Amino acid sequence: MKLLISLVIIILFSFSCTNKNQGKNTIVVHNYYWAKEGKTEEVYAHRLYASEVRKELGLAVGRVLKRTKVEGELPNVIWECEYSSEEARNEDVRKLTESGAFDSITKKMGTLIRKFNRGIYRVN
Repeated sequence: MKLLISLVIIILFSFSCTNKNQGKNTIVVHNYYWAKEGKTEEVYAHRLYASEVRKELGLAVGRVLKRTKVEGELPNVIWECEYSSEEARNEDVRKLTESGAFDSITKKMGTLIRKFNRGIYRVN
């Protein structure tokens, strides 16, 4: 019985540890949205809709973050998405662009925000 419990613990522990090379090429993209006055909820809802469109296209959905407090000059909404590599991100962007599905989404978002920025990061 002790051996069985020990084996279960070892197996669980091995799954919880990450490989040294895992994430070596991982890219994380943040899109930062600063909403126009009174438009935060619309920006948030529209970004969620955009993520659903990405899902329908078979692309990475990412996650949408909304600020809990309005203080300072931080963005109101952030879209975050992780890619296994720069090549994977480039392929995602290519497919999204070729689909044309984001043309109207981008246009509408432009009416809701006062500022947009993007950060692209490599995970160590």
